[in-house]
Amino acid sequence: MSIVRATLGLELGDEDMKLLGEKGVIPPLLEMASGNIESKELSLSALVKLSSFYGNKILIAEAGGVPIILKLMISSHVRSVIIAKCCEVLANLSGNGDGVKFLIDETGNQLVLEPVIAYLLAFQQNLTSSDIVRRHALRALLGICQSEAGLVKSAVLSAGGVSVVLPLLDDLNQEIRETAINLLFLFSQHEPEGVVEYLLKPRRLEALVGFLENDNKGDVQMAAAGLLANLPKSETSLREKLIELGGLKAIVNILKTGTMEAKENALSALFRFTDPTNLESQRNVVELGTYPVLVNILKANSITAEARAAALLTDLSMRSHELSVGSKKASCFCIGRARAPICPAHGGACSVSKTFCLLEANALPDLVKLLKEKIHATSYEAIQTLSTLVREESPHRGAYVLHKEDAISPTIEVLNWGSESLKGEALGLLEKVFMSREMVDLYGPTARLHLARLTG
Repeated sequence: MSIVRATLGLELGDEDMKLLGEKGVIPPLLEMASGNIESKELSLSALVKLSSFYGNKILIAEAGGVPIILKLMISSHVRSVIIAKCCEVLANLSGNGDGVKFLIDETGNQLVLEPVIAYLLAFQQNLTSSDIVRRHALRALLGICQSEAGLVKSAVLSAGGVSVVLPLLDDLNQEIRETAINLLFLFSQHEPEGVVEYLLKPRRLEALVGFLENDNKGDVQMAAAGLLANLPKSETSLREKLIELGGLKAIVNILKTGTMEAKENALSALFRFTDPTNLESQRNVVELGTYPVLVNILKANSITAEARAAALLTDLSMRSHELSVGSKKASCFCIGRARAPICPAHGGACSVSKTFCLLEANALPDLVKLLKEKIHATSYEAIQTLSTLVREESPHRGAYVLHKEDAISPTIEVLNWGSESLKGEALGLLEKVFMSREMVDLYGPTARLHLARLTG
């Protein structure tokens, strides 16, 4: 015991911990865990240190350490400091993306983890649980749930995880709050309605906006944005409250400065505000300078981010013709003032801020580039965005713009390599383009060859 106590007083690097594991200290430490209170506390303190090194996780699992630690953790007669250390070892074993890999018995079989999840959640409800127990129990729960979708479902449906974790957003302990938002992001995929109901209560949404604004914690921003993205888009009161509290502004700021994972979730959360049937909400988005940010994300080297940015531009571009016609009428009454240039696609006076115009934002080169890269997800969204420029009742303007931007040839090429759904999108756009006689003359022969292969 004196050797263990002395070891605990040392600063151990990875090499030191590796050496201790190789020297065989882990089995004796696990034996000590069945001794008296002092022996338990010392051995578990040492295992907390050693389990932070990957190689020792393997040794603890192979020595049958996990069932020993779990048995101690759920014992009703042990002190909270022992439970806290058990939870911390469990959090280390499941942390850094290892999930349930090391949660096995001595024969290497996966442990049944549903009861473990129930216990980890119960610690959050137990009024006698100390902060340190709750904190490490949450960390362990997050590590386990991040690796197994089935376990997330169990935590939500069987153990009532959403109702247990939601109140933790108000906890005084910052680490508990941040771990809670990460868990809720996972849980919200299975029970979004309960989350919405809770967030709409007084002061709850302010906490979520605070997570979105936390530029120092990319994982927290990612989880908060992902949580919002998972909530039903039909909740108009949630959208309005978010705008009022600065949530929309925080989402746009993530798009500018966040990590790529946070940006991907923020893009998904932004769909709540770009509904083509809600012009006022779209204006709120554009007024924050979001349009050029979305165009820039089209070259983000993330298929998910690029596809979502293109889809958001589609939402905005769907209103451009209508807004352009309105601006054209307004300009007729501006006597004595120089007329604004006419947009070649929309036929009115266009701008990014007023009509959400793709041409004014210089988005077309990047959209065409996505098409030429021949990636299904981004090509699908790019075609949908480009298609908003070609109106069936007057296709000539939009078709000519696509011709000038070299968008028609790569759209025809899609018929060679695309999936069935992607080919369907390409055919829909080409059908509108070929309502223009000029485009039939330019691209008809090439298109017929591809169509012959498609049908032959």
